[in-house]
Amino acid sequence: MSRITKLLIMIVSILGMVQTIWLLGAVMPIDYLSKAVLVTIQTPESWILISVITISTILGIGWIMAMLLIVLAPKKADQLDFYSSHGKLTISKRAVEKSLQEAVMAGGLVTDVDAHVHLQRKNRVSKVKLSVVEKNNQDLVELGERLQAIVVNEMKNLMDVPVKKVKVKMKPYSEIANKQRGKPRVV
Repeated sequence: MSRITKLLIMIVSILGMVQTIWLLGAVMPIDYLSKAVLVTIQTPESWILISVITISTILGIGWIMAMLLIVLAPKKADQLDFYSSHGKLTISKRAVEKSLQEAVMAGGLVTDVDAHVHLQRKNRVSKVKLSVVEKNNQDLVELGERLQAIVVNEMKNLMDVPVKKVKVKMKPYSEIANKQRGKPRVV
């Protein structure tokens, strides 16, 4: 999440918590809070009190969960920085994606490779999503396992960053060829 998104969620969560407390103070007679709120609809009706307490509890838990999401969400990176005695090396996410595409295409098993890499800054872990079109009508499960091994090895060689998860989405070449046959050719 970006900092602006986190800030906006935090502001909305704080306003939501204030609104939840105000709702409780408006309906329930709370010693200090009820005096600060304008003249309210405080009532001795038990069903109204129970429904307000239930709604306030659900809203309060929701706002607290939103705040915890902000605090505990891992930071994602567009680049990774490596520090050594010789200086700083920065590798961009797009360069890694392009290298993965080339490594997968080099095997000659697939065409039309699209790679997306998600880098996490704090614990230096990556997740990779591949979208490929296989071209020789092979066993898709075996091909997927090969591609996962290629991605893991390439990430290890490129950045020395472990891969937490590799998702491979494959389409058979015959499906793509059939779609292209149905389109009229424009000359």
